[in-house]
Amino acid sequence: MSRYTVTTAIPYVNGRPHVGHALELVETDVLARHRRQRGDEVRFQTGTDDNALKNVQGAEAEGISPAKYVERGAQSFLALRDVLDLSFDDFIKTSSDPRHKSGVDKFWAACVERGDFYRKSYAGLYCVGCELFYPPDELIDGRCAEHGTVPEMVEENNWFFRLSAYQHQLHDLIASDTLRIEPAFRKNEVLSFIDSGLADFSCSRSMTRARGWGIPVPGDPDQVIYVWFDALTNYITAPGYGTDDENFRYWWEDADERVHVIGKGIIRFHAVYWPAMLLSAGVRLPDTIFVHEYLTATSPAPETPTTPPNAWSPAPTRIWPTTSATLSTAPCPCFSATAKAPSPTSRRTTRRRTTPRRTICAPPDPRPPRLSTVRSGSSTFGVPPKPS
Repeated sequence: MSRYTVTTAIPYVNGRPHVGHALELVETDVLARHRRQRGDEVRFQTGTDDNALKNVQGAEAEGISPAKYVERGAQSFLALRDVLDLSFDDFIKTSSDPRHKSGVDKFWAACVERGDFYRKSYAGLYCVGCELFYPPDELIDGRCAEHGTVPEMVEENNWFFRLSAYQHQLHDLIASDTLRIEPAFRKNEVLSFIDSGLADFSCSRSMTRARGWGIPVPGDPDQVIYVWFDALTNYITAPGYGTDDENFRYWWEDADERVHVIGKGIIRFHAVYWPAMLLSAGVRLPDTIFVHEYLTATSPAPETPTTPPNAWSPAPTRIWPTTSATLSTAPCPCFSATAKAPSPTSRRTTRRRTTPRRTICAPPDPRPPRLSTVRSGSSTFGVPPKPS
């Protein structure tokens, strides 16, 4: 029996839940239920990302406080538990959960002790949708490739994180699959991005531009912590980093596997920024990052993976679409990276399909999820207990 921690990304609450959120939640739920059926101890975590500028703008547009706005949005995501019959064990809200700020403050202090922060003035093109500064060469016709919007020019004096100091270490970790990224063509993208040279990134914002919303930088009340630096730490603050050392060791440091399930649009933050931050703070890295595609109504042609869809690979199986929709299922948990590959001559020849083939990894479990309580904010209604 192994100990398995799996997380979804935490969505912004400035929009209603949509089918893409459902895709990620259900994928992650499948992984969690599969491991429970195998007899493993599982901790499945999700939540909401509350401290973003776009959330403040949404609240202003409605004439309500950011706190009321994000709580209403968080409840709509929390309600997916019943709608989708999800089995998550913990739901963290980054603006109101008392575990989070304490953990973020501790994490920031650890990076300060490492000497990985410095102040400097900076001017750049900022996409509020991505919450990211973009160099001009990453824009398409002057617009964000993700949102199609024109970034605004922002000039500030902020704290910066020394991402460049971790370039070679990150490359070695990912190239060796110590930090495994699936599917393989996403791993190659990350390695290419790292090889192009990593620039330090701004990890704080002015309190004025943030409208006073967010976690203040410790010792610098005129700055708030950059929303991604804040949000990424949810993966460790929820299990107890900064508040419950025993639980944190049990479900993160001493877990046999730590897995993130994310969408392709946020791979830079999870596969580059986040592991560098963890290295700086001296915290153990995740083992695997599963990257899924998008579900869209009016989609461009699907991206072509570097590995042909019919080629055998010992990596988990995936479904590549033949329709115009962009779709890639989460890796199937029935196979491991070390699974023995069958002989190519033993493969069964099948007729070409025009729709993705359904893959069933395990029969449905007729029993209810093995949960004790699920936790949301300061009220406990679910977290798997540590065995006595």
